[in-house]
Amino acid sequence: MKRAIKASVIAACFVSILIWSGLNASSQVSAEKKDGSKYGKYVLTDELYIKIPHYTGTSLVARDGKLQGNVSMCYHCLTKPISFDKPHSHDFEETLCFIGGNPLDITDFSAVVEYTINGEKHTLTKPGCVSMPRGLAHCPISVKNVSPEKPIVFLEVSLSSSYGTPKASKP
Repeated sequence: MKRAIKASVIAACFVSILIWSGLNASSQVSAEKKDGSKYGKYVLTDELYIKIPHYTGTSLVARDGKLQGNVSMCYHCLTKPISFDKPHSHDFEETLCFIGGNPLDITDFSAVVEYTINGEKHTLTKPGCVSMPRGLAHCPISVKNVSPEKPIVFLEVSLSSSYGTPKASKP
């Protein structure tokens, strides 16, 4: 009897996985087709937005080929200090943008961003972008003086369809 129950549970799990996989695949097909038009697959909406606990609100995350080109992008809102401590590098170019969170004036920026590139420290006290060539070690990054009253936008743009796992680098 126990063996039959165990077999039923395993079979149910296997069927659930198959159904989930089929639903996931069909949702990807419908995302590609969108409105049935020839180019509707290039118009992306809901599938890009997720909640990430250490950021505020909803982030836009377009990695792993979602943008259907050799580019990945993430948009996050910061309303509290945050740091990214592990030095690393990538096999692709990456640009990190720090922009004021006021959509009517993105230069309205009171944050302090301390950024390390290959052991060399830099500080942003106004909106800016940091462009990282392929293979150049970067981090830690520390974002300070940011609050719900004065949020900033953290925008990551990578010239790769897949972000992958960053290569660890020594500080």
